[in-house]
Amino acid sequence: MITDWIDTGAHCLRYCYRKGVGPCIVLLHEMGGSVESWDLVLPHLPESCTVVIPEMRGMGMSEEVRAPFNFRDLASDVEQLIAFLGIDGPVVSAGVAVGGAVALRLALDRPERYRTTIALGPAAGTPEEKRKPVRQIADSLEADGMRAAEAILLDRTYPSRYRERNPEHFAKVRGRWLANKPASFAAYFRALADTEMRSELPHLQGRIIFASGTDDVFRPPAYVADLAAITPGAEYAELDAGHHLADHASVDVANLIAQCLPTAEQAEKA
Repeated sequence: MITDWIDTGAHCLRYCYRKGVGPCIVLLHEMGGSVESWDLVLPHLPESCTVVIPEMRGMGMSEEVRAPFNFRDLASDVEQLIAFLGIDGPVVSAGVAVGGAVALRLALDRPERYRTTIALGPAAGTPEEKRKPVRQIADSLEADGMRAAEAILLDRTYPSRYRERNPEHFAKVRGRWLANKPASFAAYFRALADTEMRSELPHLQGRIIFASGTDDVFRPPAYVADLAAITPGAEYAELDAGHHLADHASVDVANLIAQCLPTAEQAEKA
């Protein structure tokens, strides 16, 4: 994998890229995540596959955000990176939480390219009655910083039983999470508060797989199963995970992705 940056003209975005064969796999991290959010999944994906991991604006080592944005803007960032890398074939996209919503946005806007989508606990929007509390979280992040929000965010999304499976890995996750820029993180909460994609899901085409974590308090199984139920032909899986599905159920997530890929023989013909 190579790690580099792309300057879109509006943002300088970090990404990882591995050139291979067959359809491209695009992996989209969660809010507060980075390209490293997929570290535990990558070893379980076929080594021959093309893989792109964009790092969203304002997250990780990508340039911080200074203006409001929406999920379509995040999808546009992905599209610019795909074009920059010269990838013009079909794409299999997988995303966690906000990354899952961006994957769904790409499938809605470019169904001819994003033919297979794996939405892992996707943040498909905020009901009207919950928008004010979400904006209040954004305000508190800007006022008090990341550490002050750890108890209501990271502690709840990354339960102790998953931390205990790999304490060294979690220490890195926590370090990266605390290093997030509060203003950028707050901007994501405001974008989420202004988003509602549920009504668009019946228009999705291609293969759509929804997956939830049994211990996800933000996007619980009932919420994700409902999204699958209103999406024509969608598949649904429930994994042993909290909110960070790519960390907590890395092998299962890799298997969901791998089952969407062609066989080696088919890839050679592609």
